[in-house]
Amino acid sequence: MVTDPYRDHCKRQHRILAHHLCLEAWRAGDDGILLERHHLEEFLKIERFKSSRVQWLLEDLEPWFKYIYPVYSESALESLQALYLSRVPIDEKFIIKNDDVSVEDLVGWMRNNGVRINLLYSISTLVPLTEEQIVPRLALLATGLAEP
Repeated sequence: MVTDPYRDHCKRQHRILAHHLCLEAWRAGDDGILLERHHLEEFLKIERFKSSRVQWLLEDLEPWFKYIYPVYSESALESLQALYLSRVPIDEKFIIKNDDVSVEDLVGWMRNNGVRINLLYSISTLVPLTEEQIVPRLALLATGLAEP
């Protein structure tokens, strides 16, 4: 069986991202993160998300976040706008696809209703996200040379 080298690159990139996000959520005492499109664009260094890339992303994040809820644009149904990543289920009433609500207000409403989720920039010191920042941090944590 021949594997696509691009798929292998994407899987590695997605796993690095997932591991970082999982640690950031855990460190903040949250069950999940609402990840906005621009964070994905920065980290993955892409502007257009083809359906196959989104599917790979969802598959690769699943071991770290069992519950993944992609949010697509109302105007362009295949345009990924955000991802809710959580280790516990999130009630569908919290998965809002309305552009009129700010993400800050949405996360505040969710937290007030017992959903332990946060925005990436609220809990992470590594914004914008880059592999060059994340990989050394993960290595230091894995070797015990740093604390979360």
